[in-house]
Amino acid sequence: MPRCYSLVDSTGGSGNGKVRSKAPGGSVNITRALRLAMHEIAKSKGDFTLFALFMPAAAPLMRTDDPGTWDLVVSAPWLERGRLKAHRELVDLLAKLIGKRALMQLSRVEPVAADDPRIRFILKGIPVEDGEQHIQNTDLMGMQIERGIVFRAWKPRARKSASKELHPVAAGLSRSRG
Repeated sequence: MPRCYSLVDSTGGSGNGKVRSKAPGGSVNITRALRLAMHEIAKSKGDFTLFALFMPAAAPLMRTDDPGTWDLVVSAPWLERGRLKAHRELVDLLAKLIGKRALMQLSRVEPVAADDPRIRFILKGIPVEDGEQHIQNTDLMGMQIERGIVFRAWKPRARKSASKELHPVAAGLSRSRG
């Protein structure tokens, strides 16, 4: 029997972020899986500015145990170049890292530009470099959020290119005038 996953504990909607298998076989912690995926993707593509799960207040029927009520909202400098191609690549990487079934439980994966005012608002109001900041019943600049888990809301550090790194000059090679 195939497994069906739900993003939150279906035993009472506690919002603890656990994925429960509706078939025998135990549970998988979706927040852990998403954080690991965030780190793996960042290793190859670069850090995210925002990586968060949000349940909009207008989620269908407001059933927290029903699939498709959580949005994964992401922002990263590398997502802004060739937006459609980068978005597709992100979704493919997520499917590979957390599994297609778990990914399909998300209502959507929404990339947002780093200069979007909502991103700046979240960076200022909910700074998280690497962790989990839970929010409830929040207005994020007109976007009503029933619940949310912010894994990262932090400006990425500039990536150093190996060819652009400065190397110290040997002490005996300096020229002197005389």
